Amino acid sequence: METEKKKRTLFYSIVTVIYFIIAKLFFFIHFEGRENIPADKPIILMSNHVSLLDPLTLGICVRDREIHFMGKKELFENKFLGWCLTRLHAFPVDRGNSDIAAIRTSLNIIKAGDSLGIFPEGTRSKTGYMGPLLGGASLLALKSGCDVLPVYIDGPYRIFRPLRVIVGKTIEMQDLRVGRVNKETCDILTHRMEGVFAHLSGGKALAPGKTAEKQE
Repeated sequence: METEKKKRTLFYSIVTVIYFIIAKLFFFIHFEGRENIPADKPIILMSNHVSLLDPLTLGICVRDREIHFMGKKELFENKFLGWCLTRLHAFPVDRGNSDIAAIRTSLNIIKAGDSLGIFPEGTRSKTGYMGPLLGGASLLALKSGCDVLPVYIDGPYRIFRPLRVIVGKTIEMQDLRVGRVNKETCDILTHRMEGVFAHLSGGKALAPGKTAEKQE
């Protein structure tokens, strides 16, 4: 599934350029594994979630395309913030319910040849460890038919403290796409993703006492 080169939007470009300068000057941000990003095709970026800045961080991590994001619906209730988020390719999701409309929007974005960024924990972590991954992320990954790229943001964001962003290899899931997508295949992929994030983080993503699942 290849994607045609799309014209960059002015607002998105300005915001990400400004953020890149800020991230370089104040967070000493650096990226590892960018060579793992597939070229010329839509992808789903899956990342841990430690800060409201995470979408912008993923936006400057992938330089050759603009990323669409899910954002909790409450953020869009403020008219000005909602206007900004919409122009940064964000769309609302109801985190309290199974938001089928958000999943449908996500699949349409990928079908149109665009890329998507999601945070499978569903909310920001306040402990520094990753929370449980939601099954909806696995369902979307399996239904999309495109590559899923794990990204670990080694936070927190602190002024004048280096911030590492580690891009892993695409998650293997062809075996899970052969048959019918169901709860079992989603659970297998969820455990697989947990193992990938544990590996990318060097074990730091795991809460004390928790062990990583082996990848299938």
